Amino acid sequence: MKTSGRLSGTALPRAFALAALLVAASASASAIRGVGYRELAMKDPVNGGPLRGVVLYPATQPSKPIPMDLLQLDASKDLPPVSGRHPLVLISHGHMGTRWGHSDLASALARKGYVVASLDHAGNTHGDGARSGTDEVFLGRAWQVRTLLDSVLADATLGPLVDPARVGAMGFSMGGYTVLLLGGASPDFGKLGPYCEEAAHAKSVLCTEMKVVRAVRPELRGGTHEPRIRSLFVMAPVGVFFDGAGLKDVKVPVRLYSAEQDEVLDGAAQAIRVRDALPQPPEYTQVPKAGHFVFLAPCRPEMAKHTPEICVDPPGVDRVKLHRQLGQDAERFFSRTLASPAKAP
Repeated sequence: MKTSGRLSGTALPRAFALAALLVAASASASAIRGVGYRELAMKDPVNGGPLRGVVLYPATQPSKPIPMDLLQLDASKDLPPVSGRHPLVLISHGHMGTRWGHSDLASALARKGYVVASLDHAGNTHGDGARSGTDEVFLGRAWQVRTLLDSVLADATLGPLVDPARVGAMGFSMGGYTVLLLGGASPDFGKLGPYCEEAAHAKSVLCTEMKVVRAVRPELRGGTHEPRIRSLFVMAPVGVFFDGAGLKDVKVPVRLYSAEQDEVLDGAAQAIRVRDALPQPPEYTQVPKAGHFVFLAPCRPEMAKHTPEICVDPPGVDRVKLHRQLGQDAERFFSRTLASPAKAP
């Protein structure tokens, strides 16, 4: 049906809803003066132990940067939040990483009006690798992110700040793999053996540290998809376990990044494997010359001397500049894909 110069009866309420959303977003943005954070204590759904998380959010007062071990956190604890319902982004760190590893991107999103939550993946985090190489990690990580989502929504202070209909997820390396699971992917662990038998992959971390994924809790496979998550921002994912059949149920939008000289995951090969197997082509960018760890937050200069393997990038790679671009890209991607409530099935 053609309309001329006027909105139809169906379009009119939608137009009012969109206008109200834009007005609310503008009002919220004008009230943001800093970034606050709160830590969360949760129960690990995999084995019942402790699970630690942190939530960054837009605040009405200025925040002061805090030096941490490797990086500088651009947030202050327990600042008063900007009221209203904000979109939520969940972050999953890489193998043996921490909840702070992408705090610069979290802060950048919080300054644009997002609530951003991350966690330490118990059993596969810094200082705790007890479950690495098992399906308690390769399946349980997704369960842990769901617990983070539920905990944020149930929190008396944080819950009222979140619009539960606008949830996205971001992940790096094993975290990129994890958010693909949350988006509907199903891994085939049998692919790792043949992959490691190829000479080109013999020195891959996946092969030197594991070679097989040990089945400890196969029943966890039934709960890795989280339909409340509406879009995925994926950086240098572990992709060896996926093919077209394993990714066919990923129906949400995907923004995918790879590093050209990724020394951990075959250059860009595993990300390209994911790119080519997704049912809908993702938005894709390869970072020239960069290594795997370029997606971690820029290190403080004094710490770069102690951990160059994580902190120092190849010549011609500017991590600070890249992360400004990543923050802007993530904000644009999530603002587009989480712009309005999801349609009912």
